[in-house]
Amino acid sequence: PGIEACEAIVSRIKSGEAYSLPVVVEYTEQSVDRFEQSQQTQVDVVPIESEQLNETLSVEDRTSHQIRVVVRKKVDAIDSPDVAAFKLLVRQLFQRVNNYDASDGRVKVWECDMESKSIPDKKTLAESLLCVSSVMLRVEVEAP
Repeated sequence: PGIEACEAIVSRIKSGEAYSLPVVVEYTEQSVDRFEQSQQTQVDVVPIESEQLNETLSVEDRTSHQIRVVVRKKVDAIDSPDVAAFKLLVRQLFQRVNNYDASDGRVKVWECDMESKSIPDKKTLAESLLCVSSVMLRVEVEAP
């Protein structure tokens, strides 16, 4: 179910067409190096934690998954127009996945939180000219 949840989020992000920057979206099992340099806008969907919800007496209940969507882009300067476009992109991605409910009803985003730091992280932007931000999701997958 965790892989299904991540793949549903990747598909949801890829299906958006009005982003301010072109994006490359990938699902990865490994943790993401937030400081890895990328000339293109990189969006990684990473599972953090999964748990079985024991709500009924059936053999399988739905599952809950914590998923982080990490967005990063290398820029040329702190005052680059790409920084403003990055901020808009993060907002667009947030809106795209917030309250998402798959058409078959199996995958649903229950919580969607922006990282509490500034968007992008100002320290990372100043030190390495890298825009980095993330969105945390709590996604539930219905039992088959």
